[in-house]
Amino acid sequence: MARAPKKPRQPINIDLYMHFVGPDDKSPEDQLRRIAGKQRDVLNAAFRDSDISFTMKDVLFRKDAFYASIQDSGELSSMIQKYRRGDAKTLNLFVPKFPSKSLGIGGCISIDDLFMRQTSPLSADGCFVDPTTLPGSVSKHYNEGKTAVHEVGHWLGLLHTFDGGCDGDGDHISDTPAQAYATFKCDDEYQDTCPAKDGFDPIHNYMGYSYEFRK
Repeated sequence: MARAPKKPRQPINIDLYMHFVGPDDKSPEDQLRRIAGKQRDVLNAAFRDSDISFTMKDVLFRKDAFYASIQDSGELSSMIQKYRRGDAKTLNLFVPKFPSKSLGIGGCISIDDLFMRQTSPLSADGCFVDPTTLPGSVSKHYNEGKTAVHEVGHWLGLLHTFDGGCDGDGDHISDTPAQAYATFKCDDEYQDTCPAKDGFDPIHNYMGYSYEFRK
């Protein structure tokens, strides 16, 4: 019996809202709009091979001294609930001006929190990035806008390349070589933290922690 031909992959277009959250109304809006456009372009370039694209619906400027300096995941959740736009298919990407370093340089309300543990309402669905990660920023290692690519990957359901270490199903993507732990500098193209498994560490994968010039 002949196999049925594979159906062509249907392109996915995602509406995108970017929210710049500052303590006052002194944000250079024209400059930030240009940066937002560059960030959209980085997302589109990164996901093009997967037939996923992003359409910027609006760039929004929020004057909110409290959420401009969010301190923890609870405040991230409440900020998103207050300001997000669109429906469950819409990506809301927030850029608070002074996020706590304890939050790292980016993050999302996780799918586990939204759907598995249900500790966060669907109205909290969204991501944030530190402003130093935007394209052209002064950050030394993460200034090409690829932190947002990493976080949007999580938003779409992807795990870290090193999740699961050398055992089990890892990130559940069959063509991602196993990686034992997060690495950053990655000067060695032949780095192999799981020598008993096939392949070298995926140091160029967006879902790892390598410096952006490696991706």
